[in-house]
Amino acid sequence: MHTHRVLTTPQVAQVAFNSQSRAVQRMRILTGLGLVARFRPRRDRGSAPWHYVLDTAGAHVMAAEGGRNTDRASVRRDRQLALARSAHLDHRVGANGFFTALVAAGRASEGTAELGEWLNASGAHGWAEFHTRDGLIPVPRADGFGRWDADGQSVAFFLEWDTGSETHRQLHAKMQRYVDFAPTLVGPMPWVLFVFPTARRETHARSALRRVQGTDHAPVATAHLPEAHHPEKAVWWPLKSTAGRVLLSGLPEVDAWV
Repeated sequence: MHTHRVLTTPQVAQVAFNSQSRAVQRMRILTGLGLVARFRPRRDRGSAPWHYVLDTAGAHVMAAEGGRNTDRASVRRDRQLALARSAHLDHRVGANGFFTALVAAGRASEGTAELGEWLNASGAHGWAEFHTRDGLIPVPRADGFGRWDADGQSVAFFLEWDTGSETHRQLHAKMQRYVDFAPTLVGPMPWVLFVFPTARRETHARSALRRVQGTDHAPVATAHLPEAHHPEKAVWWPLKSTAGRVLLSGLPEVDAWV
């Protein structure tokens, strides 16, 4: 939670519990101990789940377990809870939910699959900077980076969580950054996974992405909600394929596209 800032009750359950009721009970205890703080964003319709952030006591516990100086391990509770008013809250929670769904799928697979790596936006940017040969090329700013291991395959990917607010020109420019970055990368280029809020948005966005030259070297696959709430399944539509949707583990190796 320190790394990913905010998780909802369903996401906590996906990561660590076998039922949501058990997650609710445990998070209520942790909140009472001051290890986490919680808020519930206002919704025009219905009610949102509880959202949890790290509280001061939790930061001290994490520092102690990591062997760090606990005198400096403090978080601004007001700053943490300010996420409730952030215009980026839904975007952050959506991207986190993508990864927690993969964690849950791995837990349910009885050892045949797992999310081998999960980096937040800052971590994804750091990964890209570390693996580039050319520090002059701006690295992409993805919403996350991950590695899904299943069916004997390992698929590394950047996540682009789209809320429908960007224009096609902005999507084109975002994809162009990946294309420019790919030749500078040390090792194979990860997949770029775009998740769109609707099937219609996905279809229109794919037209914009196809107009970017060089996607053979920065392969793209798209999906849309609600199907992408199960990202391990056959919801991925490679941009350069006419064969239909495939499993996340079924995305071909990048070398096969070059």
